[in-house]
Amino acid sequence: MKKITLLVLLLIFSIGILQATDKRVQALGGNPYMVLGDDASIQLFPQRINDSDLIYFQDIHTANPDYLLVVGDSTRTWGFYGGATEKDDYFNVIRSLSSTSAVRIGLRFGITSRTIIEDDKETSPSTSEIKLSQTNIMFDMEYGMDKGSKEFSTSFMFGLTPDNINQLWGFPGPHGTFTGDYVSPGGNSSDEGKASSLAIALQTKVRDRNGLFFFDNSYAVFGLNYQGGASEFTSATTKLEDQSSSQFGMYSIYKLFNNQTLANDKIFLVYGIGGELFFNRQADEVKLSGAESTDTDMEFGIVAPTINIGLEADLKYTTLRFGMERRITSLGYSSQKEVYISGATDDEDTSSRFTLGGNGAYVYNAGMGFNYGQLQLDILVNNNFWITGPQMIFNDLYGTLGVCADLVYTY
Repeated sequence: MKKITLLVLLLIFSIGILQATDKRVQALGGNPYMVLGDDASIQLFPQRINDSDLIYFQDIHTANPDYLLVVGDSTRTWGFYGGATEKDDYFNVIRSLSSTSAVRIGLRFGITSRTIIEDDKETSPSTSEIKLSQTNIMFDMEYGMDKGSKEFSTSFMFGLTPDNINQLWGFPGPHGTFTGDYVSPGGNSSDEGKASSLAIALQTKVRDRNGLFFFDNSYAVFGLNYQGGASEFTSATTKLEDQSSSQFGMYSIYKLFNNQTLANDKIFLVYGIGGELFFNRQADEVKLSGAESTDTDMEFGIVAPTINIGLEADLKYTTLRFGMERRITSLGYSSQKEVYISGATDDEDTSSRFTLGGNGAYVYNAGMGFNYGQLQLDILVNNNFWITGPQMIFNDLYGTLGVCADLVYTY
């Protein structure tokens, strides 16, 4: 479970921003930073809302697509966004501060309380009362600006949410706080629990119209994220569980890339090469009925080179796209330490792994686009389509054997 939690955290605060793209970018290799002028840049740099007015629906093949509405004129543009990805958001808006800057603000807030009373008089007399409460707070803000040939963006996220309490009594989780009183012929008991989780993330991005060697452009990303949580559970004045966890991640990305048009602007070519550096550490401590266990995991690695290539051909009735991405982990190190203590029993296990040089799988994507005046439909084709055929058109996971699509109208 802790590996899954860490993966989700990293996807949200690091890799996740790379995947917040439209289907055109995904079909061209999956890197929105490298496709200049695309609508996907609004997800990366909030000041890009000054470029055009549009309404954008992402993943229209699902029941709950994401949306983005941008209206206004230069220096007074507003953007509203939400949908499946931001379904718990109370407030999401992007606002121009000038013709070269903008700010994005998101707020999520919710309080849930529940009381359950069971008076079992039909059989042996017993009474139970359970009270549950939960509070969720999430705030994120991003500021972006243009300065000559450079685009900058800095974002901050803060979250205070419940963590999981051990399901000793089978009650649903997670909870902010939990109390329960039970009366039965055998006596009385009182249970209580509380849990909380704190998350903080920082990220800085820059895209430059200057590169190195024969590359005309470059971009860099740097980010930090932290998540810590603690929970307690006590039954009949006896503490049955005390758990705490912390996760810390750091990442840095740099890439050089080019955009080129060929054949009288009928062919669009994008390609780039770069590298990534990451560090992750996770620690978990659990105290349960006199036993104590501590797990500590650490990961460090260099992913280089990372290669992206995308090709787009403008035909008479449609636009065809094809892209490739390859990521090679050239250096990697990981360590794991597990300690278990119970009475006179003491067990400690450690392991580590170091790799130098490696390989990376190729990831291919294909898609197409249809333009009807200001209306644009972008489609991404699942790779299984070429092997098994179109046995279905749409599926929540962008077409198990079909396609997924985005729809954009510019006015």
